[in-house]
Amino acid sequence: MDAILSKLKSKAEIAPDNALLRDTISLLTDLYRNEAVAQRITWDSLIRDFQRLQDEGLWDISEDNTKLLHTLRSFVTTQPSNELDRRPASSIPGHSPAGRASQGSFSIVYPDSKSAPSPLIPTSVSVMLPLELVEILNRTYFHHLLATDPKRVVPPGKSLVSMLSGLPKEGKDTAKPTLRDKVEDLVHQAFWDEAIESLSNPEPSRQLPRIKSLYQDLLVALTPLLPPQNPVITTLSSPLPPTSSPLDSTIMHLREIVASLRKRCAPVLDQELDDLLRSLDEPPPRSSRPISLATLVVDTVKSIFRISDIMKDHLSQFVLGSMTEEQLHSTVSKQAKTKERKDILDIWNCDRIERSWSIWLESYQPSFQVSGIAAELQYKWIVRLVQALGSSTPISCPLPTKTPQSIDNSLPPIFFFSTPALLEIQNYLQALVITASLRTLIRVPQGAQASDTMSFMERLWILLKAEIIEEPGSGDTKLVHLADEVVRARQLDGTVLSGEEETRLRAAAARTLNHDDPVFVLLQKRVLKALVDALGRQRSESRQAGAHTGPPRMQTGHHGKRPEKRPRMTIVLDPEDFDVDLNAEMPQLVIDRVQGFEDEYLRKVVKEVFVKVAECVSWMEGVWQDVLRAGAVDRELVI
Repeated sequence: MDAILSKLKSKAEIAPDNALLRDTISLLTDLYRNEAVAQRITWDSLIRDFQRLQDEGLWDISEDNTKLLHTLRSFVTTQPSNELDRRPASSIPGHSPAGRASQGSFSIVYPDSKSAPSPLIPTSVSVMLPLELVEILNRTYFHHLLATDPKRVVPPGKSLVSMLSGLPKEGKDTAKPTLRDKVEDLVHQAFWDEAIESLSNPEPSRQLPRIKSLYQDLLVALTPLLPPQNPVITTLSSPLPPTSSPLDSTIMHLREIVASLRKRCAPVLDQELDDLLRSLDEPPPRSSRPISLATLVVDTVKSIFRISDIMKDHLSQFVLGSMTEEQLHSTVSKQAKTKERKDILDIWNCDRIERSWSIWLESYQPSFQVSGIAAELQYKWIVRLVQALGSSTPISCPLPTKTPQSIDNSLPPIFFFSTPALLEIQNYLQALVITASLRTLIRVPQGAQASDTMSFMERLWILLKAEIIEEPGSGDTKLVHLADEVVRARQLDGTVLSGEEETRLRAAAARTLNHDDPVFVLLQKRVLKALVDALGRQRSESRQAGAHTGPPRMQTGHHGKRPEKRPRMTIVLDPEDFDVDLNAEMPQLVIDRVQGFEDEYLRKVVKEVFVKVAECVSWMEGVWQDVLRAGAVDRELVI
């Protein structure tokens, strides 16, 4: 620590006004004096600071500096309280278990979310959040969009299958390594060097613990590739047998592993696995130095890890290529729901989620009449959500703060990843009311063609929708443009308005769009009531029809028969990999006639907006059914 601080301080003499350099020195000084500071520091944030210093010419890439960073990382990541960067001592870098994936479940490798067109938190905006948290949230939101609104992230003309099954881009590994890459490589190399050193010790008591840890990591890496009953899985999961020559037994087990992989790998890997088998068939003689056998074991384990990663990629590509678009969408939806729930529970604790949910429901004061099915207690949260969507204040879902803040029309944490979609829906609902309000200012002349009236409604909606979705050049959509359309519609029958009449009409248009205007208020109440009635009726019909469950066994590939000469190869996936809710048939959304929205084009738009709300409600029911039903987080619930 002294050496790295000394180098940074010498740079500070050259650039005394550099704030980043001063902050880095201050941070490392505090870290050196008080190890408790490590609770607030991650290695990712530190290495990012050094990367920025390098970009500014205040940190050089050299072998000595890389070793200093390696020492710094060891200090940070070995602090007992720093859970973000700690890894078990037995875990090989890059091969630590990760949730259900360690049990062999199918997992999709998603494209980089940094290129997503709609990040939840733009990294270009200065936020008081760790960059790692921003990246996690944006990645989860990207998966959320893939499941709920794929057209936003899937390029035109492409499908989920084509997007997710593409092989990694060539040349990625040949890119110039970054400072972080070099440090990571050094840390990995130190791990393997330590493994060789432990295995070179002639005492079995020193060799066996290291062999056991390697076996544990091999078990995690190979479980997705081999059947549970495979002898290799049995060997790796069993206690080590007593032996006076642990390395000899290990070489025998490694040969068994390589032979098993040889039977299941793609032909392109045959030659590499054959070379490994030959090296294991002809190990260094016992008379040679112990380091020779230790090096063979470590090099073989490294090769097995690398080959297992390649085989997993091949398997994922094969499975993805065999899946239909519907099956892949179901799998993406299931994984997105799991990630969304986990991230929200990690950021907000359960007590805070439950407390905010209770407070939100207590603000139940709908401005519209609630009756019939929608008045049932189980649908209270839906009415409360529609109440929020009908507010003139934009909905939001702020991240937690140390001191709770009161923000008008804020949603509970469980809506965090759905808030952007709900905000868009809120704008659509207001646009619906604006369109219907403006229509009251025109008269449909006798004998006028339907296209004339439809043209007025479509032109209004195009103007409003363009501003909602922020199309280029839409920012200038103002009242004057909407008033122009009203004036134009009034003149469709050939009527020529005087200057005074046109002024009064434009004033009426401005007055009608006021949220306090009686016409606006009345039309808004009608459309919000129709929305809650439709949502409540849809769920009531679904409940009466009985619970729907997915098929007990799902297979990838095309359905239907194939010619006898071409036997079909199928992959059977665990039903838990699919979103059962997505496969359930939800009754069609039936919308009552809404007075003031009878226009044919407007009725079509009303249905489109209502369907968007229904999709958001269904998504919430699939992720947070415990909170929606009981107001409490079920700690045992697994999505």
